[in-house]
Amino acid sequence: MMKRPMLRAGLLTAMLALAACNGGNDVINAVANGAGEGGNEAVTDNEVVANIAAPSGDLFSKYVGKYPFDKVGDHSWNDDPAVLVAIEQAITDDKVRQWVKEADGPSTPIGMVGAKVASWACEAHNCGPHNWTVMIDPKTGLADVCYYDADVAADKSRWFVQGREEERPGRCPDV
Repeated sequence: MMKRPMLRAGLLTAMLALAACNGGNDVINAVANGAGEGGNEAVTDNEVVANIAAPSGDLFSKYVGKYPFDKVGDHSWNDDPAVLVAIEQAITDDKVRQWVKEADGPSTPIGMVGAKVASWACEAHNCGPHNWTVMIDPKTGLADVCYYDADVAADKSRWFVQGREEERPGRCPDV
């Protein structure tokens, strides 16, 4: 029968090898740092798995594949304090901020747009002409928010990035 420390060490080694194959240097560092000074005895099996699933500091990737209203632990994307802060810091227009934070219209599952965790939603019964995409960099926690309202401008969207607003051609990206 395998002893618990050996099982833990084997599990850690296998997960580190898997993370390395997938280019997960941040994951490797998070797991290695989680081992602490006490070696493998300082890390529980559940902590090793949690570190592999969600690297240290990434509060957003855990929502990928979930709808914005789905709970992951204590919060959904829509009520997660880190998401709300990122939106607050990005959007300068109160009306747009209210739509993005409070609207309960249709949405798609959260996904990735490039290296950013992204959520797309729209106004109920008016999705094509009125929608928005929130994209958060999981490393920095900073959001880029695209807001599209065809009644205002059918050929361009408003982008909010770190408290600045700009217009860009086209609609918001889909997730």
